[in-house]
Amino acid sequence: MTDRMGLTEFFAMEAGDYLERLDALVSPPTPPAMDELTRLTRALRGSALMAKQAGIATAAEAFEHFARAAREQRRPWDEATRQLAVRAVDEFKILIRQVGTWSEVEDERARALAADLHPEGATQTATDAGDTAVEIDVGTRAFIGREGAAIASAIDQAAKSLQQHPRGFDPLRHVLTVAQPLRGLAILAELPPMEDLLDGVERAISEIIRSGEPIDDAPLTLNSAAQAVARAARELAHEGRADPEAPEVQDFTQRLQRIVAAEAGVVPIESLYFDDGGPHIVEQGTVASRSRVLGQLELVSHGEHLRQAADEIERALSRTQLELRAQALVTTFRALSSVSGSPLHDAVSRFALAAREAVLGGAPVTNTPAFVGQLREAGLALSETGQDDNDLALRLEETAAALKGLAEPVAETASAVATAEPAFVEEAPPSAAEVVEEPPRSAPSATDEEPADLAGSWARYERYINVLGLGEPSLDELLAGPPADPGHAEPAVAEIPVAIPELPPVFEPVEPEAIVEPEAIVEPEAIEEVIVPITDLCYSGAAALERAASLSEEIRAGLAAGAVSADLRDLVEEVLDLVELGRNE
Repeated sequence: MTDRMGLTEFFAMEAGDYLERLDALVSPPTPPAMDELTRLTRALRGSALMAKQAGIATAAEAFEHFARAAREQRRPWDEATRQLAVRAVDEFKILIRQVGTWSEVEDERARALAADLHPEGATQTATDAGDTAVEIDVGTRAFIGREGAAIASAIDQAAKSLQQHPRGFDPLRHVLTVAQPLRGLAILAELPPMEDLLDGVERAISEIIRSGEPIDDAPLTLNSAAQAVARAARELAHEGRADPEAPEVQDFTQRLQRIVAAEAGVVPIESLYFDDGGPHIVEQGTVASRSRVLGQLELVSHGEHLRQAADEIERALSRTQLELRAQALVTTFRALSSVSGSPLHDAVSRFALAAREAVLGGAPVTNTPAFVGQLREAGLALSETGQDDNDLALRLEETAAALKGLAEPVAETASAVATAEPAFVEEAPPSAAEVVEEPPRSAPSATDEEPADLAGSWARYERYINVLGLGEPSLDELLAGPPADPGHAEPAVAEIPVAIPELPPVFEPVEPEAIVEPEAIVEPEAIEEVIVPITDLCYSGAAALERAASLSEEIRAGLAAGAVSADLRDLVEEVLDLVELGRNE
């Protein structure tokens, strides 16, 4: 088709441009600009990785090693080196022209080119890169560690803010902004599980904001994400690789699955009737209006995306990475399930619903080959939109039926996720866990049932009546002071009998002597003894500075949480006053 450009065609154009510039760079007899040579070979490799061209990516990685060795003068730029670079560029051009009809012949040719350019790394391919640590320099490690820590801190602050203000989404959007520098790192795709973690964080934030209503598990999910990102960044910075099956990553994946599956409670209306002969549905209902229609170009684009997603799931290096990549498809299936208007669109909608059930039911993990095969078949059908829509609709119906057979009951899967014990390690950031981690449940205390409002006050009053045995209001007991809080008293206190004095009703006249005893009056001399200068009650010296330091921490926390300046003005003014008091001392 001439009216669209798929990912393969775009890659061919982009890679062709890089190769033309490389050709002009290495063809002259004079040595090229080594920094530019390294940059172009790295760009070629990144483009191949983005387009999922594993063979070309392997050869491009060898070309990048070749350029880096020349830049660092580990390989002299002589005539033999120049001729090898020229032949490599020509060979890449041939491979690029074959991306549409790639076969084993091209794979062998790419491996031979990689062996010529980087003999010591010829045994490593792009598909088994997870078996060997990717070579990243110290600067890149430091960048990943710094940016990863910043992202983890932003996620942690968002979790705390969301726990206090369930509908405050600005800190969540701030996380996406903080993550942009690290997400723009080309080599991140080769450093699992960081890229998949960041995709999962973005997906969790999208689901939380899209729901519009508070999600109970949202703060804990973000807390888990903060710990997972922090650990992955720390390991990548120190060791050059991270554990894709770390307990924090697994916990975040399970919690994210619970949020993604939040809409899985819809069941067909037929399932609500008795299993008998009926009649059940006597009149066909009207399908909810779904006027969204996808054009031919959009369907083809979705098809290409599904095929690439199938390749990514198939190449996942761990179970957790596979789950995260499969969960990323839920958004695509949600979009496709809302289309209608033709037999093909209806078939697309039914396929999307079946595929979503399969993902939430665990099919990508329990039956990966079958799920990937059906996903690739659906992508191929959508990529051929415009040829024979009736045949394509039939193929999608068959794919939907096959996916329904793969799906496990969603309710059982959600239950398994909910009962799974989260695994944490000692290195987990304690600050995040202290704020949003679920507190251990104990016997209900008085404060569990007594909120800080009028209803809570009335509940506390009733509790005092029941525990202390209070009767009618008594002025003597009022003057005697408040009783001890029953919620904090020893068990024996409830067994001590309390004498309730017999008093006249409150509406009858009461003699003054019954209200205040003469000996209870405080003499004027005693009052003068307790008078102190008001300056003694103010902060001064070291105490003022210590108080100012504690308020500074509150200001920093407020700024990190996204508080506006108006909310912090009073705290800033108090800090300035305290500093002045400390100086006066």
